[in-house]
Amino acid sequence: MLLGESLEDYLECIVILAEKGKVRSIDVARMMEVSKPSVNKAMNNLKEKGLITQETYGDIRLTKSGEDMAKMIHNRHTTIRSFLLEVLGVSADNAEKDACRIEHIISQETFDKIVEFKNNYKK
Repeated sequence: MLLGESLEDYLECIVILAEKGKVRSIDVARMMEVSKPSVNKAMNNLKEKGLITQETYGDIRLTKSGEDMAKMIHNRHTTIRSFLLEVLGVSADNAEKDACRIEHIISQETFDKIVEFKNNYKK
């Protein structure tokens, strides 16, 4: 299922927040530095796609498929950021920004090769 960069970012944000407890729209808005109406629109889109559940003004919960997708996106982000930092020596700020962009467009083949290289890399 193709979501687009924005909805993938929302899913990743939800899975990160869920690790700490309940997820509310205001928490997502703060973390992503967006307005609450933007969050509400995104949550409605994710709800229509069956990736989250949310009662009116209630907590946001990932469905099983939403959680799987969110964890995959987050794993890509952290793996790419780690590769940029540890292997290539990119600054932390640039590694974070670039990982956030790359995670959305990288092919599975290229991602797998990064993982393979990173696992075999020795400083």
